[in-house]
Amino acid sequence: MKIAFISDIHGNIHAFKAVLKDIKREKPDRIVFLGDASTLGMRPAETLERLEALKCDCILGNHDDFMIHPEKIAEYTKDKLVIDTVEWSRALHSERHLAFIRTFKDTLRIKLTDYHDIFCYHASPKSNMENIKPDTPLDSFAGLLDGKRTLFIGGHTHVQMLRNQTGNRVITAGSVGQPFISYVMPPVKHPWAEYATVSVVKDRVQVEFKQVPVDNDLINREIMESDSPMNDFISEF
Repeated sequence: MKIAFISDIHGNIHAFKAVLKDIKREKPDRIVFLGDASTLGMRPAETLERLEALKCDCILGNHDDFMIHPEKIAEYTKDKLVIDTVEWSRALHSERHLAFIRTFKDTLRIKLTDYHDIFCYHASPKSNMENIKPDTPLDSFAGLLDGKRTLFIGGHTHVQMLRNQTGNRVITAGSVGQPFISYVMPPVKHPWAEYATVSVVKDRVQVEFKQVPVDNDLINREIMESDSPMNDFISEF
């Protein structure tokens, strides 16, 4: 079995298409989306429609949550630029797109083998806003370490990560649309798109981090031609 995990597309349809092309070559048995589909980027509608066409499991990210529960952004940030850009993004969503987002799940557990399973979330098992970094206490994972070998996998931080916690692995898949080099603000971005795969080979579970080339000139032209409040911030390469 092989599962591809994609996260944090943020409306970057060109990066999303590049990742889907790479996933097609990988031939996974399943795709799981880990949240934050359409906000901030230039193509929210097209991104959501392409995601819906995959018919994959979708996890609710904090930015997805902001689209259907606008008041929740106050729990996440007071940054006017972020708030204004989220509002700008919401205006580009139709009711059909919001209805699709409402089908997203908070978490998902997938059986891999008799001894391994995967627990999927956006930011942490208890929150779609918590940052899980290499040194973050894993209090949100309490009660989920039930004797199986569990792979915990999410997105949110936009930084690919693998931690070992008493034999269990905590994974961040990275970001399709805005992959970050490190946990700093303002972030520095990689010039590629990211995702991760988990494979079972003879009862061994293997994790691979993927980096996919993208056309940054095309992406940046589209960003800078837009009226997004955040166009200077989200363009770089």
